[in-house]
Amino acid sequence: MEGTQKAKREITPNVNLPMEQAVIAGLLSSPDAIFDVRDRLRAEMFSHSGIRFVYEAILSLVEAGKGVDMLTVEDEMRRLDSAMYGKLDGLLFLSEMLLDVRNDSHIRIHTDELVRCYTLRQLVNGLKEKEVQAVQPSADVGMLLAGVEELAGSLRGELTRSSSMEDAGRVAARVLEKSYQEQTERESGMSKQIRTGLRDLDTLTGGLYPGELIVIPGRPSMGKSAVALWMALQAARQGKAVAFFSVEMSKEDNVMRLLSMLSGIDADRIRFKGTNQSERIRLEAAQKELDRLPITIEYCGSDTVEDIRAKAQVLYKQDKLELLFIDYLNLINIVVSKTNLQETTDLALGNITRKIKLMAEEMQIPVVLLAQMNRESDHRQAPHFPVLSDLRNSGAIEQIADVVIFVYRAEKYNIFYDPKTKEDLRGIGLLMVAKNRNGATGVAKFRYNPAMTCLTDYDPRVI
Repeated sequence: MEGTQKAKREITPNVNLPMEQAVIAGLLSSPDAIFDVRDRLRAEMFSHSGIRFVYEAILSLVEAGKGVDMLTVEDEMRRLDSAMYGKLDGLLFLSEMLLDVRNDSHIRIHTDELVRCYTLRQLVNGLKEKEVQAVQPSADVGMLLAGVEELAGSLRGELTRSSSMEDAGRVAARVLEKSYQEQTERESGMSKQIRTGLRDLDTLTGGLYPGELIVIPGRPSMGKSAVALWMALQAARQGKAVAFFSVEMSKEDNVMRLLSMLSGIDADRIRFKGTNQSERIRLEAAQKELDRLPITIEYCGSDTVEDIRAKAQVLYKQDKLELLFIDYLNLINIVVSKTNLQETTDLALGNITRKIKLMAEEMQIPVVLLAQMNRESDHRQAPHFPVLSDLRNSGAIEQIADVVIFVYRAEKYNIFYDPKTKEDLRGIGLLMVAKNRNGATGVAKFRYNPAMTCLTDYDPRVI
């Protein structure tokens, strides 16, 4: 008995099987974590052939744009190598570890350890080869030393976190080439950035850029959903494939607001007050226009961020996604595992935001994420302008976002006139760009009707 226990404790040098299993378990429980590790962790870095095979199946699914879970991974393993799948009995050999690891919270630390072990194994093997060469009577000392230096240099690269280091001059040439190309595209009407449909905001930010995460926070009923829907509608009118994922409102509610925007008929009349014949004609015309526009509406009431990403991936692979809206962050389902019971809401929402940013970069589309604000702005002295720290559970949110645009309406605070200019503020909203990683910050004005179903450019001459 003692001998068996001793054998179990025996450790193979530079091999950490529990860590390899933990990485795979983390990827199966949190598929988006693959984007944290795939540029650093290659399949050959796993010492265990079975675990390596599972990782290859996960990479294959990701490359194909398919969802990653235990069922899809087993199907992919069977497709890639049915004999190997049968030998392993699918994922059964990992069942114990899958019960213990329920999230990806330490996957980057585990990945660093696997890279370290792999590098040491390669070093040992490389030095053994040099040892064999060194005992030969015809050994060339200079060549051997050069070979050792080359080995050390290549392995040192494995430990470098950034595998894409470049000279600044080369990067500058690429940046300028891209800038000139985008200018040419803009001048020919083929710009990659998407216009929001609000002139002042587009002038300030240039529009919505691929790969960027745009966070739109606001207090309840401030109009952030209306602003987002208006942006989605205007983007679709530009021919851009738009998806609007709502965690708050049903598909019918969102479409009702879109119909109201297109027809100019108050949503309450569509919902319960009733419409007359002329209004129904306008609503029919709005429905036909909506039918032609490339807008996908989805309700994500109980979805996790992984579920949202999987749905977005389906649309993206079908060429039906160039701009994604998620309404809104604070309602996305957070799955709390037994190992993470003490995780704060701040950390959880920060993790969700990070995964949504990775989604934007992965698909190279703008992602607009709506978010709730805390009550601090309400307690602040009038005019109650929001600041970045007002983001509820902000933590990493303001750091991860490329752009933060607050929606503000003075009317919500019973402020109807500007105390300095005496301008009538009824029907005037502000889009306050508090953060813009690649551009200017400032304030963009817009006008809106009482129901917030029609947004127009600001014109000071309008009363």
